[in-house]
Amino acid sequence: MYAIAQVGGRQYRVSPGDEILVEKLDQPAGSEIKLPVLLVSDDAGVRIGAPHVAGADVTAKVMRDEKGEKLIVFKYHPKKRYRLKKGHRQTYTRLKIA
Repeated sequence: MYAIAQVGGRQYRVSPGDEILVEKLDQPAGSEIKLPVLLVSDDAGVRIGAPHVAGADVTAKVMRDEKGEKLIVFKYHPKKRYRLKKGHRQTYTRLKIA
């Protein structure tokens, strides 16, 4: 059994017990949130929503906030002595699907 859930404009394939990283949510750790479902696949078959499947919600528990890997942003203009190097770490929220 799996479902396609939507969080922050992105879609994730989730099953019970999965942990996913999504863009940072303004929810405290330990709280539970409900995610809208676009598609459900189970023993009864596949149900597709228009846009969401009626009566189907995915419950997720907010585990913690974390930072992703560091990305290097390097800007360079040839023959102009311009070089700029910066780093960036995106913040994520880890969700556990119930």
